[in-house]
Amino acid sequence: MDEWIADRFASGMTIEKKENCIMKPASPALRAILAGPQFFMADCYSFTLVDGTVARYTTADQDIVDAATSHVFSSKGPFFERSKVKFQVGVQVDELDITLTAGPNDMIDGVPWMSALRGGALDGAEIQLDRAFMANFGDTSAGLLTIFAGRIAEVDAGRTQATIKANTHLELLTLQMPWRLFQPGCAFTLYDGRCTLSKASFGVAAMINAGSTDFVANTNLAQTVGWASLGTMTFTSGALANKSFTIREHDVGGVLKPVVPFPVPPAAGDSCIVYPGCDKQQSTCQTKFNNLAHFGGFPYVPVPETAV
Repeated sequence: MDEWIADRFASGMTIEKKENCIMKPASPALRAILAGPQFFMADCYSFTLVDGTVARYTTADQDIVDAATSHVFSSKGPFFERSKVKFQVGVQVDELDITLTAGPNDMIDGVPWMSALRGGALDGAEIQLDRAFMANFGDTSAGLLTIFAGRIAEVDAGRTQATIKANTHLELLTLQMPWRLFQPGCAFTLYDGRCTLSKASFGVAAMINAGSTDFVANTNLAQTVGWASLGTMTFTSGALANKSFTIREHDVGGVLKPVVPFPVPPAAGDSCIVYPGCDKQQSTCQTKFNNLAHFGGFPYVPVPETAV
């Protein structure tokens, strides 16, 4: 069990590292399994993408079904190798390094793993690593033990192999404080509580036209060029229904270019709702959204060269 001492599970619900002792709860059923003469183990990975898609995999040679949630961890997919997991007392950010090897037929959200990684599919994604302990293979009635939970920090993807680095959520403690600085651009997030605008009230229904690809959505959007840049589009029908994408550029003729390629090209006739984006400038807040009273920037702060 890596650096852990198994008999600590049976005697005191404790996972003990050689250097430190970290309390980790374990159910009576799990303690009974660990106290037995033998048991099976399998790592179970859960990747939660920013669009809500969850991909689950296991290192076992057969699918693992979590008895508590009915979640299925697929044995068919990429091959995972990972670093050891360590638990530390304090606020130090723990890390997990994963080496992922995938072939062209290994898909995530409808896209080959390597292409998805190079396209930023794991940007902002969360990862959870559970371990299944089973007295009999496939029997997860004792529950899965979570040994790591955090966010994807870095991805380095090659042709068939990628290195993924993840940090625990303690990484959020490294955010700069105070979070709001004196800067020309608005510090608020469009449609949040400080911006006060209602996203639903700005949505515009649009239809996909012929000729769309993985990288371009041709639409009948009639708004002026740039209106949807930095905004989002949510599909309401077709193969991409209920999926949202950030728009990198709104070009002439209602052409929308996503930041991350579509998993599949939108089909002619698919419907979507398009929401405008904001470049955080005062003029945009005033003319595009009529929300100057809630502008969160300081456009008249002098640059350092003119301050005396």
